[in-house]
Amino acid sequence: MTFPPFFLVLLLLAGSGAISGCSSRHDTDEHEQEVHAGAKPKPAPVVAPPALGDTLRLLAQQLDTVRRLGCWDEDFARLMSVHHSGAQRLAAVEVAQGQDSTLRALAQHVLKGHERDNHVLTLALTRQPPAGQEYRPGNDRDPFVRRITAALAPLRQPPPLPGTLDADFATLMQVHHQTGVALAQTELAFGKDAEVRNAARQIVRDEQAEIKQYQRWLKTHAATPIH
Repeated sequence: MTFPPFFLVLLLLAGSGAISGCSSRHDTDEHEQEVHAGAKPKPAPVVAPPALGDTLRLLAQQLDTVRRLGCWDEDFARLMSVHHSGAQRLAAVEVAQGQDSTLRALAQHVLKGHERDNHVLTLALTRQPPAGQEYRPGNDRDPFVRRITAALAPLRQPPPLPGTLDADFATLMQVHHQTGVALAQTELAFGKDAEVRNAARQIVRDEQAEIKQYQRWLKTHAATPIH
């Protein structure tokens, strides 16, 4: 399966701290050496997509490993790019194996829309990197940390799945988008960069609209027998 070029953006966001001035005083020596040496992240090996039921739990684990620098805008962008990758994986499976034309069209929309979002976030951060650390990532009492933790919590306990690939996709995308909306709303509450905030507003609008579409589809197909 060929994945969209959006994944190259993910590698740049997740693997490099060089785009932000916020990290200059807080990086480890090892990271500093990598930046000054011009080291580039190695591409991840291509593997088969996980079962839909495991996708959100895998996403939660990946989000836990995202390196946070203490900058509201950049850390939101890093988390959101990885969060978008979870939707990309779900959408790729639906496009390849789904039977319902409405859901397949929604999945294609997710693939294109998330690629656009990450492009906007990347350009915004490279143009205007944050100037200094704004919160301590390890402080569980920090309001930003608490909001992020609460926003992503539903990924750790996905709901029971109906049992068909299409219905499972619609169910999981609801949860994914609900957490994405909460993540973007956290950026709107704390972030300062105008372009990043505009991207967050767009994410809120798009994903709230898509949540309603998934809900309508599930309601319409609730009586459909599961084979």
